[in-house]
Amino acid sequence: MAQEDPLSIRQLQVFVTLIDKGSFTKAARHLGLSQSTVSGHVADLERRLGMRLVGRERTGVTPTGAGEALLRPAREALRGERNARMAAAELRGVLTGTLTLGASTIPAVYLVPKFVQAFRKRHEGITIDVVTGDSSEIVEYVQSGDVDVGVVGTRPAQRSLQASRVATDQLALITPAKHPFRARKSVAIEDLAAESFVLREEGSGTRKAMLDALAPKLSETDLRVVCHVGSTEAVKAAVRAGIGISFVSNLSIADEKKAGTLGVLPVKGLRVQRDFNLVARSNDEISPAGQAFWTETVKA
Repeated sequence: MAQEDPLSIRQLQVFVTLIDKGSFTKAARHLGLSQSTVSGHVADLERRLGMRLVGRERTGVTPTGAGEALLRPAREALRGERNARMAAAELRGVLTGTLTLGASTIPAVYLVPKFVQAFRKRHEGITIDVVTGDSSEIVEYVQSGDVDVGVVGTRPAQRSLQASRVATDQLALITPAKHPFRARKSVAIEDLAAESFVLREEGSGTRKAMLDALAPKLSETDLRVVCHVGSTEAVKAAVRAGIGISFVSNLSIADEKKAGTLGVLPVKGLRVQRDFNLVARSNDEISPAGQAFWTETVKA
């Protein structure tokens, strides 16, 4: 077979899965193939390209330099093949396949289920994979094409991405149930400087919205930050434990308000509002399922 002939989609799929899973055994199990078949596909791909793509070690399989260089175009080829099948299905009037949806922590819990339910009612043939991370991670996944559409709490700066607001949220100040603030009807921004704070990690949309809102009077260095955590649930748990106070999405504390397990107080002169946005690559780079999800969610 000539080296210039098109590469096999199946071989690229096996190669990418092998790198992702880290071993021939796991890749074979994931693909429903025998280990020898996986090995044969990779060996044939290496022969066709005239270079070694994977290193076989006791700890597993790792890509060589050539393998690393091949990974991104291989993933793009697999996405292109998937999108072609989706487009053909769409022409038949039935949208099928997989939609990979990325979401930062707040929309993943409080918005995405509603969006997915509405989308699935119209497109029962679509399977939806939800990938979670902080806002900056999800934007990166969208830009790289690892997810079709993202839902994040920030508006991306990248001009290559499109964004549309789909929901609005407010941040609320939360305290431990027995905190001295509970005796007040509200607090001043200046009062926060003396308190211990629990913050989300770098890249969090909640963290950015909170610090931007406080910035005219309190900078991050003015705050007594005692703990960094990686999710809203972890923030609430830390505050309940008495570690400090924090700001979280108002969407996330409905149960705590009812149960009285957290104090929730207004801050004088401070209204921390933020938008949740759908983000995606340009229309000619997004899958048919992604285009449908974008259009229908924005219009809802």
